[in-house]
Amino acid sequence: MEKKGDSISIYHDINDFSKKSKFSRFIYKLLFRESALKAENIIPSKPKPKTVPKYQEGRIIRNITIETLDPFGYSVTNEKKIPKRKLDKIGNSIHIKTKEITIRNLMLFKKNDKLDSKLVAESERLIRSQRYVREVTIVPVTIPNNKDSIDIKIRVLDSWTLIPTGSLSSTESSVKLTERNILGFGHLISGNIKNRFDTKERAVNAQYSINNIKNTYIRFDLNYSNDFNNDSKRSINLNRPFYSVVAKNAGGVYFENQLKTEKFPFNGDVVPEVFSFDFQEYWYGRAFKINSKENPERYYSNLIVALAYNEKDFDRKPSAALDPSDYFSNEKNWIGMIGFSRQKFFQDKFVFNYNIVEDIPYGENIALIIGHQEKNSNTRMYTGLSVSYGKKCKFGYASTFAEWGSFYDAGLTEQTTFKFGFNYFSPLLTWGKWHFRQFVKPTYVWGNNRDDSFKDRLTLRDEDGLPGFNDLLNGIQKWTVSFQTQSYIPGSWYGFRFSPYFNATFGSLANEKALFSSKVYSKFSIGALINNDFLVFNSFQISFSYYPSIPFNGDDVMKVNSFENTNLTLYDFQLSKPAYIRYE
Repeated sequence: MEKKGDSISIYHDINDFSKKSKFSRFIYKLLFRESALKAENIIPSKPKPKTVPKYQEGRIIRNITIETLDPFGYSVTNEKKIPKRKLDKIGNSIHIKTKEITIRNLMLFKKNDKLDSKLVAESERLIRSQRYVREVTIVPVTIPNNKDSIDIKIRVLDSWTLIPTGSLSSTESSVKLTERNILGFGHLISGNIKNRFDTKERAVNAQYSINNIKNTYIRFDLNYSNDFNNDSKRSINLNRPFYSVVAKNAGGVYFENQLKTEKFPFNGDVVPEVFSFDFQEYWYGRAFKINSKENPERYYSNLIVALAYNEKDFDRKPSAALDPSDYFSNEKNWIGMIGFSRQKFFQDKFVFNYNIVEDIPYGENIALIIGHQEKNSNTRMYTGLSVSYGKKCKFGYASTFAEWGSFYDAGLTEQTTFKFGFNYFSPLLTWGKWHFRQFVKPTYVWGNNRDDSFKDRLTLRDEDGLPGFNDLLNGIQKWTVSFQTQSYIPGSWYGFRFSPYFNATFGSLANEKALFSSKVYSKFSIGALINNDFLVFNSFQISFSYYPSIPFNGDDVMKVNSFENTNLTLYDFQLSKPAYIRYE
């Protein structure tokens, strides 16, 4: 029995042979219907242009049509492609497609506007950035005998958004279920249950989010957690960031209530103590174009001015014996920022996802931060500076940042922070049909004249560190570096595509002595990033990590799913809410 792949290869050979002469091409067109062959990808369809021809700029947008597609078996570029497998049809039947109004609320243009190709491209990027969208195309459609108007056609391919995840170690287990597109409206709901084996405790976390309220790009987040030790956290957040270079206004309000059990070092032992506080924050920012209208960089460059106010009020504080420096105390902060931001994106594939267009940020920014703090019946000023730069080069993608900040009290610097980081990934390397990338991410953090509290110290459990370590191992300076070799295997298994990786992360902490003479800790992880044609942006993974040594935990520790690909996230070149330089 002839396999389908064999018959398709025959048509490929015939198509290739037809290109040898005009006569053979003429005979070929008489016998074969190219539209059908293109639908089977025997004749590749030419990609549609990403930019709008100049002669179409300024035309009036007459109509906008939006078509959302189920995640199985469809294509945004090939309209003739339809699901054929029974499994695809079953999956589509239980999937709720993204609503047209959800996509329309993300667009930066509307009917009767003048066509602006930059706004079209930026709208496409914003739609693609949604976690429930896999691919999108926005194509201008000319109207016959009409040189003044134009139609816009938008096709969106959904991702499968009901995502189960979990992790397992010798002490804990975790199961999480997330739906990122409730009823097609782009809302998120998530629940997480964790179990601790030795104490038989259970922790519950829940989140509900609306990522865009009525085309305002205001995001609403509601979080609740009831953690181990009866700890709890409740928060509500309304936030509008500078979501795009075209955004002029940003701001937000945030409220949080937290009850937490902290382990305090005391007389060579560890003492648990409960504290609770309320936190509230308000901020507003404004972006101004600084280039002339004729300057092509005007669209991407902004002067950002922003101001934030926050306060923390403790209802329950640790005892003075455990917190002699009164680190856990009420405080009020005014924080202002003025800065320059230039943000762009380039498109690439095989970075964090398998063969899917991704928008990689690059650009530059510089920001001056000025603050005023009231704490412990004292007031002090704060100044900080943040600089970042990123670029796509022939040898890959590279970005770097440097940050410095310090409080001032009676002319003396307090709680100074200096941070430096670098992020690099290589061009796509090919070996046969396999693809590879190499990622490198080093960071360095240094502090001076920090508070005496152990909470004002660096640990290796931070985001840019070695997850799995605890706060008992700390210092005032830290370096970490992560190396990851990521591969992308050709082909698929029932639609699943596997991208095995190897990660090695190293880190060290020090206090007064030289950092590079301190003990180096390490973690080695192997695993696979698993994508599917309908599970693209919510790809999941399986990983196994080995720790040669974890202080206060043991040696030769093995953990399952303790490493995530998000540990290698890229720097975003867009200024936002003013904040002190984070010491972590």
